[in-house]
Amino acid sequence: MAESDAAWVELLATVAARMGQTSREFSRAQPLLNLHLPAGGPLGCRLAAVMNLTPRPTVAIRLHRLPELDLAGMVASGTVTPAAASMLRAAVRAGLNMVVSGGPGAGKTTLVRVLAHEIAPAEHVVTVEEERELGLHLDQARHPLVTPFEAREANAEGAGEISLDDLLKQALRHSPSRVIVGEVRGGEVTAMLRALANGATGGMCTLHANSAGAVFDRIAALAQLAHPPLPIIAAYQWTATAINFIVHVERRDSIDSRGRRSRRRMVTEIIEVGPVGDSGRPDATVVFGPGPDGSTVPLLPPSPKLLAELTRQGFDWQAAQLPTGHPPTTRYTPGGYDTGPRRSSGAAGNGWAGNGRAER
Repeated sequence: MAESDAAWVELLATVAARMGQTSREFSRAQPLLNLHLPAGGPLGCRLAAVMNLTPRPTVAIRLHRLPELDLAGMVASGTVTPAAASMLRAAVRAGLNMVVSGGPGAGKTTLVRVLAHEIAPAEHVVTVEEERELGLHLDQARHPLVTPFEAREANAEGAGEISLDDLLKQALRHSPSRVIVGEVRGGEVTAMLRALANGATGGMCTLHANSAGAVFDRIAALAQLAHPPLPIIAAYQWTATAINFIVHVERRDSIDSRGRRSRRRMVTEIIEVGPVGDSGRPDATVVFGPGPDGSTVPLLPPSPKLLAELTRQGFDWQAAQLPTGHPPTTRYTPGGYDTGPRRSSGAAGNGWAGNGRAER
């Protein structure tokens, strides 16, 4: 333990300069620190520190637990249902692009790491993160071909920054089979969409959102932070072209009658992203939606094209369905879930919502 606040700050400054993937500054001029440390387990830990902006220096350390967790383990823990896990496994193997959404601490990064374990070892994976958290390059047995990129913050003079946007542009020059982005928080969303739409199949990223359907507006809002800003309609169009599925995960905390806290994380929605419809937003088909206990239940099959790809990878939609009598026409709209006719509002003529995706 440090003897004083000043000694504590000096220790953190030394750690920031020497122990991260890139040297970082922690000083009065740069009072925020986010850093990955190679300690606390196979995946290390994430350190966040603040000085001057709080009465005393404040540090939070986040350990990455369950480094060996896979989809089978998530099913056993109740995080994802067997049917949803089967579809997600097939989606990864089919090279479909996915966004994992959720709130803070919902388990987005853990889910992306677990899904990445379904990628074939022969594929070259490029990971792009602000602070390394996925740790795929540390698992040589599963992922022998990983190039992990980590962003670099600017120094106190504002020089030397390497942003996620810079790294995403560079990543495509390394001939990746897949690009995985740890978390998209700003204007780099446009580079991420370009990467997924321009041949980097099977890509994944995480995004803060309150629901799967809210991801469209979240992407459009972040696109306004790009330089130059991407018009909202263009952001919707890029989203419809680049992304196949949105997977939403939630964290639910509860307190029992004895005052004991419990925490459960679960996948609650999986929606297929369709073409831009009459509303100007991408159509969305809810393949899996929340059931009575919050866990996913199958609602609508994916569009014929994607269903064929999933079936080739071992997914059986018939086996995943609930007993006869479950509402067969539930879909997501901006106002919530709707049970109207299942048609794409953006495709000409008749069709299933989401079956008009542009060919890649």
